[in-house]
Amino acid sequence: MCAPDRHDEIERVTGLTATHRHQHGEPSFFGEPWPNDLWALESPLPPGAALSDHLCWLWEQVRPHQAYVRSLVDDDGIDVDLFLGYRSNCGECGFEICPDALAITQALGIPLEVSVIFSPPEASPSGRS
Repeated sequence: MCAPDRHDEIERVTGLTATHRHQHGEPSFFGEPWPNDLWALESPLPPGAALSDHLCWLWEQVRPHQAYVRSLVDDDGIDVDLFLGYRSNCGECGFEICPDALAITQALGIPLEVSVIFSPPEASPSGRS
């Protein structure tokens, strides 16, 4: 985030194409202006795949370019985030991330942020659960 003048450079240097990118002030999905610039790379794995698998996929993409990505991380004006989402409709749930999948956080010196969203199961049409 916060690097709109680097979006094309990121793609040129890494050969990776953003799955989503926008600049500050451009209209969002809801018509409101985006508050920040963004260049994002999302895993193509299905949402139900293990979080470790998503992280390993991302690391495979970024590892050959880790020196360049690390230079972005070290730039004071740029925010590099590693963000995962986890959804569940079960009150007693959790997830596991294998140690190898965390190699990306160590190599790039970035934290892993996980958003956990609980969605209670919907009641059946008869009113019974």
